[in-house]
Amino acid sequence: MELKRTNVPFLLSLALVVLLALLPVTKTWAVGIALLLGAAVSNTVPSAAPSGLGKMRKLALNTAVVLFGFGLNIGQVISVGGQGFWQTAVSLGVIISLGYFLLRFFRLDGDTMKLITFGTSICGGSAIAAVSSVMKARDEEIGVAMGVVFLLNTVALFAFPLLAGAVSLSPEQYGIWCALSIHDTSSVVGAAAFLGDTSLSTATIMKLTRTLWITPIVFVLSLRQGEKGKLSVPLFIVLFLLASAAASVLPFPVLFKSLASAGKVFMAAALYMVGFGLHRSVVKKAGAGGMLFGGILWSVSIVVGYVLASLS
Repeated sequence: MELKRTNVPFLLSLALVVLLALLPVTKTWAVGIALLLGAAVSNTVPSAAPSGLGKMRKLALNTAVVLFGFGLNIGQVISVGGQGFWQTAVSLGVIISLGYFLLRFFRLDGDTMKLITFGTSICGGSAIAAVSSVMKARDEEIGVAMGVVFLLNTVALFAFPLLAGAVSLSPEQYGIWCALSIHDTSSVVGAAAFLGDTSLSTATIMKLTRTLWITPIVFVLSLRQGEKGKLSVPLFIVLFLLASAAASVLPFPVLFKSLASAGKVFMAAALYMVGFGLHRSVVKKAGAGGMLFGGILWSVSIVVGYVLASLS
């Protein structure tokens, strides 16, 4: 990545986000502030974004998830992940079925709606990117799907903490609800952190379980496209499990606690970079039809997620 003078506003704002994530007074709301600050800088100084911002965002997010692993016992990961398998399967099945059913009622491009469906049901932008390569989707279709999911993610980051006080869910149940109902990992973690570490850890494990569904979905789609199916597990999930295993058996609790706390700083940085994508052009590209389609799927996802969380 090459930095230029025009990138100075980006770097200064990023430094501010890191500071907010470290200060006890502001760290609770740091992720929300980071997202808004990123959007503000992006719309005010569009040239401030450095080249390779997408790769930076992905690296910051994956690093945050891996560091969160140092704050979790591997037994907890296995327990919550095992329970989350059937919950994520039910949620995914409902949303994908609904998405394909609604295809006939919207005038949007079919591939665009399919991308929105998989982004809503699995894990937002990562799912769209993975599925689009198999579907041979056009850049325009990917852009619309990404825009819809991104905007709904932004709403979720602020809506779920506000809803937390209005629903009768324990911190663990709230974490499950966030993980089942919010698209992107960044927004899941940001929203879940509002109720503390218990909610955050549950949401992180459950969300990674949901993310793993990318593998069989892409495998099946590739077979349908007449290609040779491939199975793979994202590296950051493997590293997350290794971090949790290390923290469970090695006698360095102070170090592991510090690493887990550092994860929250990386998450704030990731949300700041996500905010850079919240540009006026994204809203225009998503369009009313795309937002309505995505909104219907997301609304059902929220209800299904709440019911499943309540049964936990």
